[in-house]
Amino acid sequence: MNRNIVDEYVDILQYYLEYYGLYHIDIKKLLNTSTDIVQDIKKGKNGPTLKKLGDIAQLFGLNYYEFGNPEFKLPEKENLPTLTQEKILWRTEVGPPQSKKYNKLDLNNAVIDALEAFKDMEKFLPSEVYDNLPQELKEKLGSTIRITGLFSDELSENVEKTGEKLDKREVGRKQEYYKVISLEKGLKRKK
Repeated sequence: MNRNIVDEYVDILQYYLEYYGLYHIDIKKLLNTSTDIVQDIKKGKNGPTLKKLGDIAQLFGLNYYEFGNPEFKLPEKENLPTLTQEKILWRTEVGPPQSKKYNKLDLNNAVIDALEAFKDMEKFLPSEVYDNLPQELKEKLGSTIRITGLFSDELSENVEKTGEKLDKREVGRKQEYYKVISLEKGLKRKK
């Protein structure tokens, strides 16, 4: 019985990562994506397209069909693309990635800290607050939507809508403007 091709591909990718001392986050950075492409492939999210497979293979200086062939000899480090070589060298120097786990209170406090930059502004967008968050937290959140959700729920006593919306000429929901009403942490929502 044949193995699932996605599982086989992920195993090959894991082997390459371990061989070169890289981690999922390194692939994410090299591909300049906002999601963990390895996890996405494993979970079947945004299934592997030939373009994605080709992009991953190119990180190792290979074509997708060479990378996917378990019999293909791994390239020597000095034959890898320059960016991949630099990432391997960097990872060797700094060691394994350190992950900070954000709980709900940490997240709320980080957003309130980011709101400090907007306290004297008449209005701001959730996307602007998102842009002011630490990079590691932005990577965990993935998008502005979580900030908007916090403004409507846990942080509703810290900000309020101005009633204005961003005038954009694109499809989709318009972003709403907010203003800071308090930078106090741990406020309880009024019921």
